[in-house]
Amino acid sequence: MSEDKDKFNAAVKFIRRTGAKSVDIRYSDDEDPTVWFVVAKFDGSNVTGIEGVEVDAGFSPLRAILRLCERLADGGLCRHCERRLGLVTDTLARMPMDDVICWYQYDPELKVFRRGCE
Repeated sequence: MSEDKDKFNAAVKFIRRTGAKSVDIRYSDDEDPTVWFVVAKFDGSNVTGIEGVEVDAGFSPLRAILRLCERLADGGLCRHCERRLGLVTDTLARMPMDDVICWYQYDPELKVFRRGCE
């Protein structure tokens, strides 16, 4: 359970690095199963230019926030190496096409999502 908490906290930090001014977790238990939502609010002031609200959902808080991370990263540009971004949430390994994609991967030792060009 501690690893899930660490990964969740790393995901919040990742979303904030994309320019989110706030990250909220919500749920709906009106019907079974309970659905968890992550809501990130952006004002467009960050270099990403994202403005408005981004939302994703899952059947656990961790799955919901990781889905939002994946969607926010997908297709973006790394500000360091200028390659397209990708995000992997379940492994630390060499990824395919890493010469054209800067893969962010969760590092369980540092408890952060690290970029591939780091």
